[in-house]
Amino acid sequence: MNIQLTQSLPKTHTQKILKKEAKSKDAACLVVLVDDKKNILAEAALSDYQTRIEQLIEVSHFNGKACETVADYALAGDKKTTKQNPVQLLLVGVGNVDKLSHSVLQKIANTIYQSTQKRVDSITVALGDALEENQFGQLALNLLAATYRFDKYKSEQTTPVLTDIYLLADKSLQAALEFAQAVFAGQSLTRDVANEPGNICFPAYMAEQAQEMANTYPDLLKVTVLGEDEMSALGMGCFLSVAQGSTKEGKLVLMEYQGKSAFGSNASAKVTGGLKALADKLPTKKASKKASKNSDANTQTGNNDAPIVLVGKGVTFDSGGISIKPGAAMDEMKFDMGGSASVLGTIKALCEARLPINVVGALACAENMPSGDATRPGDIVKAMNGTSVEILNTDAEGRLVLADTLCYVQRYQPKAIIDVATLTGACVVALGHVRSAVYSNDEDVLFDLENASNLSGDLIWHMPMDDEYQSQLESPIADLQNIGGKAGGSITAACFLSRFVEEGQAWAHLDIAGTAWNSGTNKAATGRPVPLFMQYLKNSANVA
Repeated sequence: MNIQLTQSLPKTHTQKILKKEAKSKDAACLVVLVDDKKNILAEAALSDYQTRIEQLIEVSHFNGKACETVADYALAGDKKTTKQNPVQLLLVGVGNVDKLSHSVLQKIANTIYQSTQKRVDSITVALGDALEENQFGQLALNLLAATYRFDKYKSEQTTPVLTDIYLLADKSLQAALEFAQAVFAGQSLTRDVANEPGNICFPAYMAEQAQEMANTYPDLLKVTVLGEDEMSALGMGCFLSVAQGSTKEGKLVLMEYQGKSAFGSNASAKVTGGLKALADKLPTKKASKKASKNSDANTQTGNNDAPIVLVGKGVTFDSGGISIKPGAAMDEMKFDMGGSASVLGTIKALCEARLPINVVGALACAENMPSGDATRPGDIVKAMNGTSVEILNTDAEGRLVLADTLCYVQRYQPKAIIDVATLTGACVVALGHVRSAVYSNDEDVLFDLENASNLSGDLIWHMPMDDEYQSQLESPIADLQNIGGKAGGSITAACFLSRFVEEGQAWAHLDIAGTAWNSGTNKAATGRPVPLFMQYLKNSANVA
């Protein structure tokens, strides 16, 4: 879909009538936004259409309620001399302009697209200065997101008529539009890989997607893939306990986006304590961080070039293993790699936006299957940091692949680590499908994520992680067990992950089990939380 700013209104198209009827030309459409007080947004730019708009509002009894629509198809013309294709009008209600939240803007964008995609080539959405920059970016992103489709496996595919979207707004919003386009590119990739079936998308497929991206952006991105032999040498017993039940080899995919060193003011300098090339796939363990991040020893947590690390759970299909899931809706467990899909998409969006920041994306990819080699309930395995874990439920596998990955990525000495996972059904019970849960050991990271949430409309909710919950993970025969019982299931999962984060390391955990995909007849990946991550990284780049 082509989307761009414009400072001019669409023009009427005219064709002369021939002896044989000319081929019908799909018209352009001018989209006019009207609030619930019947005020026309961007009215100053619509003087040529003022009379038509006011008449249409009057005769249709249009009230301007959010997502209310009425169309003037502009069919009149002098048929004796010409066949006219005048510009159509579509009035779309926005409701109360003081309450244009992300969800309302999303519904308005979907309404605009669904009302025009089958009948016009292009639309011009008159915005003027009615929207703030952030609202403009959200509307642009949601207009693009409305065009997404995943129908590659259908024998018959329908192609929308609509190909061009023009936003009538000030030129100063060009940067916001370009950022929205970058986010859409990443969000679309996230949805693409998550929507793929499990027989197509398995760990090696995720690694291939990352490597193809590195080939596309060689100046920005380096990818390293660790297989099971390397992980075994590193002592990643938790990760391997999940992968061993499948014939598909587990993969830890490391994506190093070097935006700061490529575009920062000190571009030629060596990135110290940040993105070091993994010439040796088995780097030595760094020293433990005991110093406070606010002390003079802050260099331990990295300098301005130190990366932010995003870790994604990538269980490409989750049968539950020996603790096998019920058959109903098990097909949706192809979405259990939604965390790694969102990290992959975020790195894609970063490459498109070319933000001046260093980021490492780690995709912890495995397939959880029952077999003669699968881990049994009651087995004890040892994590990379030496922690022994009693596995009481093999369907609590995501935290196991994340545990070893968290241990590994701390060798980058990152400013912050954020892991993202479709981790617990308990999170869906707690928050439903509106907000993702966030847990953190660092007030600054939490504040930054909440700020990004408010700006992007990709909503999160801060959850507790009191020390008292940790006791639910105590095991009589190991350092801890991988489940903490039914009570507070999402919380105890976060507590489990916290055991693998060293003291002083800023960390946050996002549980996206309720937001990564939509269930049921229209099951599909949502592409969340790519908008959240991109807003967070954009803010972090600006601060740095």
